[in-house]
Amino acid sequence: MKLKLLFVSLFVISQFVFSYSDTSSYSEPGQYTFIRQDYFGLNDDYETPYFVFKGKKPGPVMILDGGIHGDEIASYMACDSIVKYINLYSGTLIVIPRTNIIACKQNTREVNFDFNHAFPGDITSDTYEYRLAYELMWLVDSVKPDLIINLHEARTKWSPKALTDPEKAYGQIVISCLQPFEELLVRSVDNMNKKIPEGDFTFHTHYYSLRTYSSLDNFVTKFNIKSYTVETYRGFAIEDRVKLQIIASLQFMEEIGLEFSINENLTKFNN
Repeated sequence: MKLKLLFVSLFVISQFVFSYSDTSSYSEPGQYTFIRQDYFGLNDDYETPYFVFKGKKPGPVMILDGGIHGDEIASYMACDSIVKYINLYSGTLIVIPRTNIIACKQNTREVNFDFNHAFPGDITSDTYEYRLAYELMWLVDSVKPDLIINLHEARTKWSPKALTDPEKAYGQIVISCLQPFEELLVRSVDNMNKKIPEGDFTFHTHYYSLRTYSSLDNFVTKFNIKSYTVETYRGFAIEDRVKLQIIASLQFMEEIGLEFSINENLTKFNN
């Protein structure tokens, strides 16, 4: 498997602050955060960076991915902010900001084929989306995280009619492919809604029937890993969409027991 373990191993200890590019992190005195930048898809067109944060104390493992669709820009902007500002004290966080990096560079939903319809993938395929899906599945199987959160965006805002049309994607939903909804999902959505203004920004739990080709369903069915998809509404201002994505991501981190701190301004809305 073409996995590139390389590059940056940073320990921030006591009063010292080390940085790498614009994705550095720092720690308070007496704490440290381990940072490593790795790649999957080494030497392929889609060579994709991801970032590993490991707290001083052991704990759960979470993968956060954005940019599965390259024109859903709030997803990877939220990941970028988390990579830049997170202080992780316990557990492990792996962030893949631009999972479909070719589509992100072109600001398009898809290039040859919808990447989110390419799972579980095929490493021998001539179409890069299938090879990329295979390598992402390999990474997930190698890490065996406790939770995977997928960040997306939708062009239609949630309304009550979504309850009778569950097969459509809506903004301001958090998707599961399982029913009844798991307690982790319900609790996380309830708590993230306490941190955002009431009204249109509210998140709603949402069920999608099983799709054998999607990333979320493959993570759940093949690896028995909890996984949810966060969708924000693309009609909102970009700064609000990014904040909503960050709030949702951090809430899931908190709910599974990761200990961290982050700049509070990243999640504050203007009055």
